[in-house]
Amino acid sequence: MTTLLTAQDISVSLSRTAPPVLAELTLEVAQGETLAVLGASGTGKTTLARTLAGLRHPDTGRVTFRGVDVRHLGARTHRALRCDLQMIFQDPYSSLDPRQTIGQALAEPLLARIQDSASRTLRIESILHALALPADTQARRPHEFSGGQRQRIAIARALVGEPALVIADEAVSALDASVQARVLNILLEQQRRTGLALVFISHDMAVVRHMAHRVIVLDKGHIVEDGPTEKVFTAPQAVATRRLLQAAA
Repeated sequence: MTTLLTAQDISVSLSRTAPPVLAELTLEVAQGETLAVLGASGTGKTTLARTLAGLRHPDTGRVTFRGVDVRHLGARTHRALRCDLQMIFQDPYSSLDPRQTIGQALAEPLLARIQDSASRTLRIESILHALALPADTQARRPHEFSGGQRQRIAIARALVGEPALVIADEAVSALDASVQARVLNILLEQQRRTGLALVFISHDMAVVRHMAHRVIVLDKGHIVEDGPTEKVFTAPQAVATRRLLQAAA
C-alpha cells in the first residue's frame, strides 16, 4: 500500500517546563487504511491529531504528507495537497467560519478541483443529503444549527472534496446512534470508492473495532501498542491497552 502520511520521531511539549505530550513518536498511514488512535484522557490524542494535520508544529521530528512537510501545505504550490488532507474537530463550531454560509464553507475545498459552479453545488447537495441535513442548509450560517447538525456539516466539509486522508478527532461521539451509523457508512463507502485513509480517534471501542484496520495506543505520549485491530482487541500486550478494554467492557 502507498504510504500517505509519515510522522518521524515527533515530540511536542505544551510548555518549556512540562513533560512532552508526545515523545519521539513515529507512525505511518497508508492509502485506504483506517488507523485508530486510543488512549486515556490526557495521553496526547488530540495533540497528535493537530500535529499530523499541520495545525501544531512538533518541537522535534517531522510530519510529511505525500512527501511534503505538513508545515508547508498552506503555500500556494501545495494548495491542492492541503485539500487532500482534512481534519474533523471534536468541536465543530471552531472549524466553521461564522461569517460564511454553509454553502460557501463547503465550496472552498472544491474550488481547485471543480471549476463549474453548478457542478460544485450538485456535489455539495449530494453530501448534505447523504448526511440528512435540511434542504436549505447551504443558505444558512453555523449558529442556526444544533450541535449535532454542526458536527455533520463539519464532516460534510471534510469529505465533500473527496480527500486522500481525513483525521477525525471524536468525529461521531456527539451524534445519536442512527446518525452515527449513517456517517460511519459514508466514511466506509468513500474509503471503498476512493481509497480514503482515516486517522480515527475515538473512545468508543465498538466503533473502533468496526472501522479500524490497525490500532495504536498512546500512554504518556508514547505508542505502547501498535497492531492489527483484532489482535489488539483479543490479545492486548500493553497494560494501558488492557485497562482501556476493561473499562469499556
